[in-house]
Amino acid sequence: MLKPFLAVLLTFCFSAVFGAGADITQVRVVGDGAPTRITAWSDVAEPGEAFLVETDGVRRIVIPLGLNAYSAEGFGTGGVESWQVRPGRLEFVLDRPMQVARLLRLPPTGAERQHRLILDLDTVSEARFSQAASRDVRRLAAAEARPAPAARPVQQAAARPATPARPASGRGHVVVIDPGHGGRDPGALAINGGVEKEITLKAALELKRLLEADGRYQVRLTRETDVYVDHEDRVTMARNWGAELFISLHADAAGSPNVAGASVYTISARGEGRVDREARRNNWVIPIEDGTPDRVTGILTDLVKRETRTRSAEFAELLLPELERAGPVLRNTHRNAGFYVLLAPDVPAVLLELGFLTNAADARRLQSDAGRRAATEAIKRAIDAYFERQDVRLAAQ
Repeated sequence: MLKPFLAVLLTFCFSAVFGAGADITQVRVVGDGAPTRITAWSDVAEPGEAFLVETDGVRRIVIPLGLNAYSAEGFGTGGVESWQVRPGRLEFVLDRPMQVARLLRLPPTGAERQHRLILDLDTVSEARFSQAASRDVRRLAAAEARPAPAARPVQQAAARPATPARPASGRGHVVVIDPGHGGRDPGALAINGGVEKEITLKAALELKRLLEADGRYQVRLTRETDVYVDHEDRVTMARNWGAELFISLHADAAGSPNVAGASVYTISARGEGRVDREARRNNWVIPIEDGTPDRVTGILTDLVKRETRTRSAEFAELLLPELERAGPVLRNTHRNAGFYVLLAPDVPAVLLELGFLTNAADARRLQSDAGRRAATEAIKRAIDAYFERQDVRLAAQ
């Protein structure tokens, strides 16, 4: 929840003025720049790609729209000077350089009958804004050159796809891969030479390649080189990127060289006790509609955390049989722990131990191209199965 003096709500309800035909029906801006939240409601799912634009010294965030045919405007707050909706475009004029730190597309749920596009903005340096804006020029031109979707048939039920559809956003499911350790933290030492941080990074890069080749996923890595990233920053990155699944890759060590096999961890009961504390400390706020009564907000927050735990466990159970096809697994393979990277309140997450570097066979397997490929292909199959389930659920709503 934002502090009272930050909760400046600026809302314009298009439906009252233009009727029910408008796609964008409401815009709300709240915050003080650290961060500022924009929420736009629409009666259809908008692509919701956000681009930074800088022309003649004016900084803007531009969101191309689909079928919107109406115009309206209003004032903003927290770095947003004003906003304007016009056919084919939603624009926000900024009074300072800002970036989109987090973008969410939420389908209708429960009492909320409209689609929502949520952007969290953070203030950045002028140089960083200009650099991003220069990259977005071509991307924006390409997005606006795409043909507009056909008009929606009136009162006609949509045909349910025979196979799970890709997300309506068109960007693919967001998967964040976290190569464990890095930089000053080497992790476990392999019995035959080498260190954990190198193995996890190679596996993460291979998994990223597999997922991106599929075309259904947008993949982010918490590190792509040999650098150290704090645990809380890894989780914050995942949340800022709108992660739908977070997978932290590790390799284990044991006192006995005979212990071998992969294992998967999800959050433990003891770890759950740290979630709220770390969420408050790091400002990991679950996006609940502004203005919701505190009692209802608490209920919704608890439901989100419960659903996150459920989906984490669901992915772990899908991952285990795939890992067994790729190599040995530990007995009692699905385990619970309070690892920091599992503490996000609203991102399903697992920590995967690919094997034991203190075991000669596991070490050889994980340091070989074939062994890593088998492991990452297993993870990819589990990711496919997980999101196919999610897509079927969404299609059934």
